[in-house]
Amino acid sequence: MEGREVIAQLTGSVIDVRLNRLVVNVSGLGYEVIVAPELASETKIGDLLTLHTSLVVREDAWTLYGFSSTDAKTLFEELQSVTGIGPKVASALLAVYSPEELKSAIASQDNAALERVPGIGKKVASRIILELKDKFGGGYRTKSSLSGPWRNQVIGALTGLGYSAKEAETSLDEVLSEFGRTPSNEDLPEMLKMALARSRRKN
Repeated sequence: MEGREVIAQLTGSVIDVRLNRLVVNVSGLGYEVIVAPELASETKIGDLLTLHTSLVVREDAWTLYGFSSTDAKTLFEELQSVTGIGPKVASALLAVYSPEELKSAIASQDNAALERVPGIGKKVASRIILELKDKFGGGYRTKSSLSGPWRNQVIGALTGLGYSAKEAETSLDEVLSEFGRTPSNEDLPEMLKMALARSRRKN
């Protein structure tokens, strides 16, 4: 049974925080969601949170995984298309690397980077790269090609509007993934407008 789109997003108040999971109250129902430890550590009981979710259905359990961006959620699902890769390995990779960093490592065939993730050995790293490198290879822009004075200016503008540094980075990376070209300083107003529009859609 394919259950990933049964619950695609949750917005609600956090009522419990654990090492790698949150319980989110949505209209009186408490949803337990597995998240990256970093996200759990940044979340407090009472926070209003939106999570992009992927429901993994097994015979003995239905498990909900949550992410702060659609990019992370999509990559989580793409990783599971690799032979032998399940949700635990996919979530372990995304607990260590951002979606952009992980795509860059796969595109550049950086086995060593993947092997630094606990539970990822040489064979698994090689299999991930073999099966996904073409998907993320041609035309994928690594972080080095997506850097410049404009990046710090956009992040500075977003943090000035109340974003945390991590939220600003995530929002900018999502905009860059759909921007279609390497930005310049002249693109700053457009990128800022796109980032704010994405934030309004999430809220």
